[in-house]
Amino acid sequence: MATEATKIVVIAVDGSEQAENAFDFYVSQIHRQGNQLLLVHSAEPPTMSTSQAVMLSQSVWDQMLESEKEKVKELEAKYADKMRANGMTGKIKAIFSNKPGEVIVDVAKEEKAFMIVMGTRGLGTIRRTIMGSVSDYVVHHSHCPVVVYRHTE
Repeated sequence: MATEATKIVVIAVDGSEQAENAFDFYVSQIHRQGNQLLLVHSAEPPTMSTSQAVMLSQSVWDQMLESEKEKVKELEAKYADKMRANGMTGKIKAIFSNKPGEVIVDVAKEEKAFMIVMGTRGLGTIRRTIMGSVSDYVVHHSHCPVVVYRHTE
């Protein structure tokens, strides 16, 4: 729960360079003393076709899930180190879901976030129209301001 002096800032993270650039931008340009970081990662559960799933043994599924959990732990360690190195406090929340936009918006709302910061992959118009864009979803459904950082060379 945010107090008068504390503002919760949600930063969407994944294993991408874009997410790391957005985090670094927040650190260098936006962060204020007293802000509390909540890094949100929407981890994708292992995916497969229905026919693959029917033939999959429980032990293979467990191995696939454990592999994804290890990736999440590595990501959490990386960003915990980055927060410590910058003298920041916060926590990391990882949720297994195929809908990252919804996860980011829902967590921000539940935590009464002051702002959301995220990167963008810069999909072209046609590809974004077909696939959708996580940043577009978050911008259009968030209850709070959203900073979408696009890294330029």
